[in-house]
Amino acid sequence: MTIGPDLAKSVAISAAANAFSLAFAAWVFDRFNIRFGWFVVAVVLFTVLTVALRGIVVGTVNRFARGYTIAGGLVLTLLVLVLTEVVVPEDGFSIDGWGTWVGVTLIVWAAGVAFGEVDKAPPPKRLTTR
Repeated sequence: MTIGPDLAKSVAISAAANAFSLAFAAWVFDRFNIRFGWFVVAVVLFTVLTVALRGIVVGTVNRFARGYTIAGGLVLTLLVLVLTEVVVPEDGFSIDGWGTWVGVTLIVWAAGVAFGEVDKAPPPKRLTTR
């Protein structure tokens, strides 16, 4: 699989949206903490997981099922935040309290929706074996 200019542009825009949304959420919520070095790791990890899982979700969900797409996007955002928190050490990335989890998920999800409006590249296709 090669990375074409559309995919590279999509990943760059996604990384910028993720960096902004995570930084904004950390600024808004006192119980969401990110240290700079781990912030970079978290953005890269979050972006890779989001781009990879986006292809699976978009390929699975009917585009006309808007309600499922919105709910799926929220669940996907929460899942990727949980995975990021599991992988990145607690002193580098931590979200504490259900209210903080809900707020951070909504902020990052909203940035993802905005990213989806800017990014017109199709999501990456699933790899198939022959």
